[in-house]
Amino acid sequence: MFRFNRAKSSANRQDPLITELNRLWKNESDHVLVSNTIHRLDTHYHLNNKIMNEPVVEDIVKQMFGRLANSSGSLANLRSKRILDIACGSNTSKAPKMPYISTSFGEMNIRRASPGYTAMFEPWFCRILVELEADAVGVDFGDLDAEHFTHYRVDLGKMGALSFLPDQSFDAVQDSRLFGSPEFMAQFPHRSDHLIIAQEITQQERRLLKPDGIVIHSDAQTLLP
Repeated sequence: MFRFNRAKSSANRQDPLITELNRLWKNESDHVLVSNTIHRLDTHYHLNNKIMNEPVVEDIVKQMFGRLANSSGSLANLRSKRILDIACGSNTSKAPKMPYISTSFGEMNIRRASPGYTAMFEPWFCRILVELEADAVGVDFGDLDAEHFTHYRVDLGKMGALSFLPDQSFDAVQDSRLFGSPEFMAQFPHRSDHLIIAQEITQQERRLLKPDGIVIHSDAQTLLP
């Protein structure tokens, strides 16, 4: 297995995280891709420090890799695939005022790295895709200017917000960060609004996928009756 030369840290979370993620795949080639991706996320985005400050970030990374394992088989299959992440997260998302937030993992205790900010809403899925050499596209209302993937600033609370994207232009799509984000909940506190927006996103996902395209994960679809 490929190994990076680096100084050992007493607070190193990378190696145990890699070990746990490698259980998702049997092939050595996938293990190499996992290791390389985690180390690059640390080099480029300080993943280790962010996990130490906010342990929920590690849970998010695990969840994103788990979805890839369930949907794509070998990680090598993602190379050059065009993948859309709706509500991908941004670098300007704020921590909720309350220390608890409802997430895909249940109710979480948010330990802030700094006042008003949390790393849990950074665009981790698109970052992982970039390191796996996929053609990642992210849409979100927050700031993504420093990111190394194609991104668009979009208000997903508006009908037709994704209409600018061409029909059948993606190999895969996911949405998983919109309905639990503090900004969205503040703007749309009522469930009836959530259902309207979820229906719109679901319709757009169907339109945007190629005939053989897949939905990696969709919170929008799970909200609908």
